[in-house]
Amino acid sequence: MLGRSGECNVVIADPRVSRRHAMIRKQDDGFWFFDLGSFNGTYLNGSRVTAARKLNQGDVLDIAGNQLEFQQEGAALSGDNFDEDDFGASTIALIRSTPLIMLVSDVKGFTSLSEKLPPDDLAQIIGGWYASCEMVMAEHGATVDKFIGDCVLAYWTEVGPNQRLAALKAARDLVQACEDTYHSRRDLFESHDVSFEAGLALHIGKVAYGGMSQGEFTLLGDPVNLTFRLETLTRELGCGVVTSGDFVNDWPEGKDYCENLGVHQVKGRAQGTEVWAVRSFPE
Repeated sequence: MLGRSGECNVVIADPRVSRRHAMIRKQDDGFWFFDLGSFNGTYLNGSRVTAARKLNQGDVLDIAGNQLEFQQEGAALSGDNFDEDDFGASTIALIRSTPLIMLVSDVKGFTSLSEKLPPDDLAQIIGGWYASCEMVMAEHGATVDKFIGDCVLAYWTEVGPNQRLAALKAARDLVQACEDTYHSRRDLFESHDVSFEAGLALHIGKVAYGGMSQGEFTLLGDPVNLTFRLETLTRELGCGVVTSGDFVNDWPEGKDYCENLGVHQVKGRAQGTEVWAVRSFPE
């Protein structure tokens, strides 16, 4: 057990850490990490933990800014006498302000899908799409912030070339996930004369993110809104995937995959935004 309470095996004397923040549990196939619904969440190798995650040698856990490296062998730890009241009874919210890579993907023509498809079939399709999004984001080191109806918002906590490449690969796999969804229920889609596609946008900007309340972990800031606005341009511009200029302008290699579409107006903003269309994806 890891947390602020003196009853934990690993005591982290930090008021931003929940009293019983997380747990590492040995199972038949190795060691697994569980966040116990902590206020400020936990990151594993830079990605927020939203489900049980298997630990590997050298993995780095970030618990409210306190970093721990996982080693499978070592001396046993026991909790020291620690008075959690020294830090108050309530956990202090940890709000970070830093540049992030943001990804927004939204199912196209969802109103038409809702009107034409039987509700049970639509629920299964969207549920399967949710699951695909979560798997793709986890595979490429991103965190799903939330699903909003027919839309997903995800992010990377670092903005270097490797993470941008991962974001393009995630976009590629999400496009494929839509194609797979369509072909898995092709008879249903064709019988109702509908398709299953999603627009997608990538942007980099400085936002606030953290635990806004118990169980509510989210992103706040104008760059989040801009990413959603960019996604709506995919329909107007006839592009499946777009990025902002901020995503590619200081990343020369990224421009090999993109085409500059110039400056476009987005709803609610007086100043235009530079938009790039993703024309190819990394292998």
